[in-house]
Amino acid sequence: MNQMSQAEFFFQQGLEHHQALEYEQAIASFDKAIEIQADFAAAWNERGWNLFLLNSEETATAALASFDKAIEIEPNNFLAWYRRGELQSERLSDPEGSLLSFNQALEIEPENYQAWWDKSFALYQLGRYDEAIASYDKTLEINPLGYLAWHERGNLLLAMDRYSESLQSYDKVLEINPDDDMSWADRANVLEQLERYDEAIYSYDKALEIKPDSGEIWSARGKIFEKLGDLTAAFTSHEKAFQCRYESPYGWYEWAEVLINFGQIEAAITICEQAITILSDKFAAWQNRSIILHELGRYEEAIASYQQVLKLQPEDADTFYNIACCYALQSNVEQSIQNLQQAITLNPEIYIEAVKIDPDFENIRNSKQFQTLIM
Repeated sequence: MNQMSQAEFFFQQGLEHHQALEYEQAIASFDKAIEIQADFAAAWNERGWNLFLLNSEETATAALASFDKAIEIEPNNFLAWYRRGELQSERLSDPEGSLLSFNQALEIEPENYQAWWDKSFALYQLGRYDEAIASYDKTLEINPLGYLAWHERGNLLLAMDRYSESLQSYDKVLEINPDDDMSWADRANVLEQLERYDEAIYSYDKALEIKPDSGEIWSARGKIFEKLGDLTAAFTSHEKAFQCRYESPYGWYEWAEVLINFGQIEAAITICEQAITILSDKFAAWQNRSIILHELGRYEEAIASYQQVLKLQPEDADTFYNIACCYALQSNVEQSIQNLQQAITLNPEIYIEAVKIDPDFENIRNSKQFQTLIM
């Protein structure tokens, strides 16, 4: 067997391992192929892809080197450029680099739907929204039935406050895929921005027909009914949201907030106490109780509750900061500074800046101790 045949043998073996999801074995086979034939671009390319699929920081760096080697051997290798862009986008958090790679891929295959779609998303991530819209338009010119691209386009237009155009994109998604619950929910969100509340409720109801256990959708539906002044329907929706999120600390917290908004203060506190018993995440449960008491202005109770949080996580900077806020709101300079110093020591990058603009510290802002701390 000559060298080329041996390299091809190991290459095919690598593809078989890849098909069996045996990525490490696949890489080992591609390594053997490359050892025999160093300029085997396809082997470098597949090696890079299997390293990508292993999904670690170390393998991502190695994957980039593999794709670069494939491109060095074959500069017009579309797949290597495209995969390089995916790697930069999904593993290396490098949208600028991924955009360059996708542009190179499109120089080779100018009508490739997937490359245009991924280029669109890279532009979206970079905040180059007008260019992203133009790129999505090109993507959808190539494949008008690409409903996921229509959805991303709708999301982008929503972020740009171009609500009518966003609505048209979501309508297009639902024309292609009427069972997409998230598009129904996103459509409802746009209609809410347009103050077309009855239509928004209809869209949320369609979403819930598809996904009746979505706490997020039930919650959003409840907020629309609040705007419509139908508090009974609003409360019922929020209660359904809570039932769907019964295992989630956030679900309990949001239900307590709803009860407060509906004037049921003691019921809200009771819910927080029940959560401590029921939820497995005791830290989050105590934290939720503390925040609710804090928001209600019951600062001494909140501080005592935050102390329970610290028993579970003694170096939680956010909790020290919140205790400092409670003391500052009571004009207790010494205790506020003491806890604020702890928060800053644990996380100086966040809290040195936060304290400068947080209104909770207005009562003590002019004190000598406070000014010394933030200088």
